[in-house]
Amino acid sequence: PLTLDERGVWRMDYEDMDRKLKEHHIHVAVFCSPHNPCGRVWERWEIEKAMEVYKANDCVVISDEIWSDLTLGNHQHIPTQSVSEDARNRTVAFYAPSKTFNLAGLVGSYHIIYNPTLRDRIVAKSSKCHYNDMNVLSMHALIGAYRPEGHEWLDELKAVLTGNVDYAYDYITGHFQGVSLAKPEGTYMLLLDCEQWCERHGLSLPELEKRGWDVGVAWQDGDMFQAPYSIRVNLALPLSRVKEAMRRLDQYVFNA
Repeated sequence: PLTLDERGVWRMDYEDMDRKLKEHHIHVAVFCSPHNPCGRVWERWEIEKAMEVYKANDCVVISDEIWSDLTLGNHQHIPTQSVSEDARNRTVAFYAPSKTFNLAGLVGSYHIIYNPTLRDRIVAKSSKCHYNDMNVLSMHALIGAYRPEGHEWLDELKAVLTGNVDYAYDYITGHFQGVSLAKPEGTYMLLLDCEQWCERHGLSLPELEKRGWDVGVAWQDGDMFQAPYSIRVNLALPLSRVKEAMRRLDQYVFNA
């Protein structure tokens, strides 16, 4: 679990990470950067500190960087493998155009592995099942997405997503008393903490979620992220739809 600092920013608990790696004899860890679901775009020092913990525990790192293209405002993604020579050699980095360019159905993810031993082991395992092999269409979609035209489109997309996040964050914090959230720095997801609101109104989270679904606001239970009173909200849509969703949540759900 992450912890909120005094400024309301999600941080890694390095002592907790180190203790759990030792207690459970863990030697493989998944590192999510940018982080899903809280939307943190980790700073270099944060990644360096995490990698020191993994190094001290002889831990191979699977770095999930599928959200790396989708940073908001002035935040910049730093590849995990770039922070040190040790990180470069103990990390398997996974990327994909699927979140950025909505290509999930085409099967086009890929990995970057500098360590030849790790690379050989992964290639040996994956080559036996042929599951999720790239196909001709997905290959050309990947190439097209990363051409200059795709870069230009992505810049425009990030501007839209930044505007969506700014609007939704300001609206929620200004109108929904008892609902809290940290402003994401990347991805297009919000994670709402609704515990105070539920306690104040005597409702369970499933009952709150049903209120939203009943008025056409599709949102997701956050319980799978070890956040029992959280709701996950997807903002990858036009601003007009975000405004409509906020209006319905205001009128029919949180302030009904």
